[in-house]
Amino acid sequence: MPNRPSDAAAFVAVAEKLTNTHDAAGTAGVYAREATLELVTDGAVELHRGAQAIADAWSTVLGAGARHGFAVRKEIVAVDDATIVNRWEGTFGKRQPCRGIESWRFDEDGLIVEHRAETFLTVRPAHELRAQLRLLFGAPRVALAFARARRR
Repeated sequence: MPNRPSDAAAFVAVAEKLTNTHDAAGTAGVYAREATLELVTDGAVELHRGAQAIADAWSTVLGAGARHGFAVRKEIVAVDDATIVNRWEGTFGKRQPCRGIESWRFDEDGLIVEHRAETFLTVRPAHELRAQLRLLFGAPRVALAFARARRR
């Protein structure tokens, strides 16, 4: 039976601290040997399987974060017997707002067996021209569908 940490708020606080101190070894140390880490960054998907691949991924992500001032604030969204879900907001660099959501699933030993993290690096109000152009060029059908729906 899965066994998530008993204090979900403390787990998320530690995850926030490890992220903000860019501690790749500490971050990777809480995964089960055969865990999976799925990182989705602005639509680009990476899947990492196994402890070594996850350690390498965190070394890359948090190394880049350290060089560019990546910092986050995390808060719990939902908790059940096996899973913790949190959202986060932060910055990449001095003025680049970003946000995301994570889900963490645990095994019977309390280790992470599945972690999914979705990151949105370019976060702007939908009414801004740059946001609208980004959507138009990145997903033209979606942008046009939204535009048509707004006119109705």
